[in-house]
Amino acid sequence: MINSNRLFKNKFIVTVLSLLCTALWGTAFPAIKQGYKIFSIQDNDIPSILVFAGIRFFTAGIFVYITLFIIKKKPIVPKGRELLNISFLGIIQTALQYIFLYIALVFVTGTKSSVYSSFAAFLGVLLAPLFFKGDRITAKKLLGCVIGFCGILLINIGGSGTLGNFTILGDGFLILSNLCGALGNIFAKKLSVDSEPIFVSSVQLTVGGAVLILFGIVFSGSVVFTSYECCLIMGYLSFISSVSFAIWTVLLKHNDVSIISTFLLMIPVFGTVTSGIILGEEIFSLVNIISILLVTAGIVFVNLKSR
Repeated sequence: MINSNRLFKNKFIVTVLSLLCTALWGTAFPAIKQGYKIFSIQDNDIPSILVFAGIRFFTAGIFVYITLFIIKKKPIVPKGRELLNISFLGIIQTALQYIFLYIALVFVTGTKSSVYSSFAAFLGVLLAPLFFKGDRITAKKLLGCVIGFCGILLINIGGSGTLGNFTILGDGFLILSNLCGALGNIFAKKLSVDSEPIFVSSVQLTVGGAVLILFGIVFSGSVVFTSYECCLIMGYLSFISSVSFAIWTVLLKHNDVSIISTFLLMIPVFGTVTSGIILGEEIFSLVNIISILLVTAGIVFVNLKSR
């Protein structure tokens, strides 16, 4: 019988699965842009965007639960306060994180949002020791984060992009969004110790998605499925969310949060590459290549074993 703890602590397995998750999340950026066009959602229509995101996460959660039911051949019933605790995780990691993000995107550029998204990796390294005694801050981890962040910074402002001035609704909400994501990773690890990690992922996605839908509808948001393309794009986004969040929660269960969080630095990189392929943007430049090398080096530094 395969020892799951040993399997999901294996450096090679952890690296491959973490990169798979971040690659899937990276492909979500151009897919979401295409989704807005297909559903005729304007960039400043925040309520409808929240409904769009809510449907994506809600259906992803249902898909994960059905898959888990098929594997276990029986329904998973939460015990005691388990459902309440996981629902709280869903509100933080899915609902609040994306509410802050989509409001912020009205006031900041895509450049800023990509740069700030790498803060989640730093926050994971800095906050994890407050919750887990064995997850320590080391010079190696901090150096890896700094190197990786330089790569993210370069890939975003190496060309004509600028960071601009700080605003509360823009920069402030982006920081809050990433803080919710980092805290979500920590809570997910704590909950997955005593709960089935895939079940944790299922419930948090479903609850978080439901909150986003309700929040968007309250402010007059709406999403109308008018063609098979609507179903295809929503199905794809729900699929990548279900697979990536389920795998990510399993990885958090068996590894330090600070180690797994550093792989989040790859999301903007994968987002840039897939945007170039799908949306026809220029990606094969010297700046982008150097940026990818820096991010990769940063992740390697964090994962190197200390002597």
